[in-house]
Amino acid sequence: MKRPLLLLALIPLGLWGLFALPDILAANPATFWDWRKQSIILSGILALWWMSAGMVLAARPRWLENRFGGLDKLYRLHKNIGIGAGLLVFAHWMIEWLPKNLSKLGWIAGPNRPRGPRGEPDLWLDLAKDVGEWAGYILLALVVAALIRRIPYRYFRLVHKAFGLVFLAGAFHGLMLLPASFWKQPLGWATAALAAVGVIPALLSLAGRIGRQRRYSATLESIRQQDDQVLEIVCRPSAWPGHRAGQFLFIDFGQRGEGAHPFTIASAWNAQDGTLTLAIKALGDFTATLPDRLQAGQRVVLEGPYGNFDFGASRDAPTPQVWIAGGIGVTPFLAKLDERASQPTPAADTDLFYCTRSAVGFPDRLAERCHAAGVRLHHRLTDREGPLDPAEVTACLKPGSSVWFCGPAAWGAALAQTLTGNGLPREAFHREIFEFR
Repeated sequence: MKRPLLLLALIPLGLWGLFALPDILAANPATFWDWRKQSIILSGILALWWMSAGMVLAARPRWLENRFGGLDKLYRLHKNIGIGAGLLVFAHWMIEWLPKNLSKLGWIAGPNRPRGPRGEPDLWLDLAKDVGEWAGYILLALVVAALIRRIPYRYFRLVHKAFGLVFLAGAFHGLMLLPASFWKQPLGWATAALAAVGVIPALLSLAGRIGRQRRYSATLESIRQQDDQVLEIVCRPSAWPGHRAGQFLFIDFGQRGEGAHPFTIASAWNAQDGTLTLAIKALGDFTATLPDRLQAGQRVVLEGPYGNFDFGASRDAPTPQVWIAGGIGVTPFLAKLDERASQPTPAADTDLFYCTRSAVGFPDRLAERCHAAGVRLHHRLTDREGPLDPAEVTACLKPGSSVWFCGPAAWGAALAQTLTGNGLPREAFHREIFEFR
């Protein structure tokens, strides 16, 4: 996570230090206003690099998804890059605006440069300045709006989609105003190339084509409302490439303005059966109203599968595992239980800690399914027994064990810190960061 952000800062800074900084130092002497001019250019270049990287990640390329360990982690990086780009745009604006206005107020000395007659106005440069100024204002407003979780998801989608248009405006502004000398050095070439790479996903986003090749039409076969506000739906896709247990998908129920929402697949893939099961907890306005909006036979659109929370599916030999689920976080483990129960080969030695506030009706026959899959179940009722003690998890760890967690983010972070601080390798703790805004 930290390395990509560091590279996005260090590479342009390094190129600037090699090719632009010597010109400043050669000035005799370099004034505050000389440094200000170069700082405006540098902050603008950094902002453009970060915005371009954010647009590339927004396109969900498979090779990057695999490189960063799943779409959930790719989106976390995308979010952090977006916040960083917003801060850089704000710094770019303040470096340009603040000294100029302080000089007008007489609080600091203005630049000491001769003022000759103005030449003919350059239409394109003036347009680039205006476009960049308004794009900066809009970008800052969009970043703030994206971070306010109280804004409903349907409005967040519209806000997020506008980033593509803002990026195109920002790229036009940055490249048009890049000094001519920069086009003769690697920093200018690299900035132009990265901006060009970002233009493609920006256009795909505006056209609604991101993820299009991974979309499949499906029919809702059955809908069942559980007692504990969990809606279990079974859908049959017309075509599906298959999925690994623990992966998730996006599903568009056709509700106007809502678009596709992510949900973990709660069933293993069986090509002969050809159905997928989703378990949806009523956690917000949209999910709470789904039971009244959906009916058997309804057409939906699936997109996926995504994610690398797959229980080490790529490993040659099984290793001991500990699974920890909180509430609806049990869904990826249900898929893995079904998969193991259907396989004749011995499964890895596994313990499942399932934590709920009280006895729940979902999932059905969990103890039986664990027994069939050869998994030891530890069901903890936290209202009665208190929160799970990490020492109980540590007691189940064996040499080569890995821990797989799906539940509340704060609990997962605290648990990871405790377990990895007590002998568990950091890379052996896996959790899905199921936050997409």
